[in-house]
Order: sequence, then structure tokens, then C-alpha cells
Amino acid sequence: MKFLFFYVKITSMNEIKLHNPTLRVINILNTIHEYENGLSFMELSKLTNIPKGTLYPIILTLVQEKILQNNNNNLSIGKKCFKIGSSYIHSLNFVDIVKPHMLQIVLACKEICQLGILDGKDVLYIEKTEPRQAIRLESYVGKTLIAYTTAIGKMILSDLNNVDVAKMYKDKFVKYTPKTVKNIDELLMQLDMIRKQGYAHEVGETNIDVECIAVPIYINNKVKSALSVSLPLFRSNSNKIEKIKYILNKHSKQISKELEILKFNL
Repeated sequence: MKFLFFYVKITSMNEIKLHNPTLRVINILNTIHEYENGLSFMELSKLTNIPKGTLYPIILTLVQEKILQNNNNNLSIGKKCFKIGSSYIHSLNFVDIVKPHMLQIVLACKEICQLGILDGKDVLYIEKTEPRQAIRLESYVGKTLIAYTTAIGKMILSDLNNVDVAKMYKDKFVKYTPKTVKNIDELLMQLDMIRKQGYAHEVGETNIDVECIAVPIYINNKVKSALSVSLPLFRSNSNKIEKIKYILNKHSKQISKELEILKFNL
């Protein structure tokens, strides 16, 4: 297979001139991705600040190529876009190592297990395993949440130093619920605690009715990913939480050891 490489003009040591039409398409996809229920054409034009005349042929092409789908004038991510994203997930072959452990965790805990990595300031969920429960938590692979609001995110952030974390979150903190961490000082205190106890525990910060426990996955002595179990508060009690911590910790150590033996890099 031949690969064609495109070179961009470097205008300075730290600046690369990017292709504006391509950036426009990326902006469209990122904006639609942020709205789980989709967007109308007019809403998309307003949110992206792209004129309707410019936006229309782009959307027409993306829908035709199944990168987007249009259901009753509601635009959402299409099948082909999902396949492209899935190919990235499958390229992370460490997921194949983690998945059997996730199944064992779910069988033991009877709750959803998720795997996430840091994507800029967010957590990107790259794998999940669900139990057979009458009431399930809403979750999907490819979902992103601000890292400081999640147990997985806090677990990964705890491996960074406080100065770098503070630089990442200089802006006003977003509040998903009244329990979401309020500011950088509170976040840094939580990260210090996570470093001491070796796990992250979040209650009601992204969903007021849900709590989550996360443990680290070490790759080359760095927390590059984290594994979590989430459960609705009405199914939670102290004994169950302690059991979940024990099971997660056991599998975290096993996974990290397997990755070390394989000399895996992420």
C-alpha cells in the first residue's frame, strides 16, 4: 500500500498554516458530536458561525457520504463516521487486553464497566461492558466529558503535577450538577487524596443520581488510562462500594502487569 504525504507550509517555529476548508468540516463534526440529540441545519449554522450558503453543500456532501445522517432535518453523526472512529479504537490493541478483565469485573459487580483515556481536557470513553440490568446507565463508546468531573478523568489527572493541571483548567469550571467540583483549588485537593488512596471516587458530579469508582492502568509507570465501575445511587451501599474497589484494584494490577510484560506503549 502506498501512502501519500502532504506537507504544510510552516510559517514560523511554532505556527503551521492549516487548511481552512478542512478545519470548517472538523468544526462541523465536533459541534454535532457535542449534541447527542442532533442539530437542525439552522442551529448548526449558528453554533459554527458558518454562513448557510457555505454550510449547505458541505452538509449535503457529508450526508451523501454517510459521515452525517439527516433524520427529519435533524443532523447527527453517520454510520461511516462511527466506523472511522471505531477503527481508531481497534488500533489500540491494549483494549483487547483489557476487555476480558472488564467482562470479569461486570460479572462480579453487576454494574457497567468503562475504559477511558485523556483527550486534551476531556475523558474519551473507548470501551464499555454492560451487565444485564433492568435499569441501565446511559453510556456509549466515543463519549467525552470534562475530565475533572469524572472518576476516570481525575484518576488520570492525578498522575500529572498540580502545576500542569492548573494550566489545563484556567477557565471557569463547568458544572454538570450542584456536586461538580467548583474550582481548581478543590480539584487539586481531590487529586492529592486520589494519589494517597490509589483510586478515584465521584458521587453525583456528572449525573446527580450516579456514582463512579476508577482505578489506574499503568503503562511504563504512567497512568495512561483508567478503568471504572459506575452505578446508580439507589443500588449503592458501603459493602458494595468496598467490593467494587477490591475487584477494580485486583484487575488494575493484573492489567498493568500484562502490559508491562508485553512492553506496550500508548
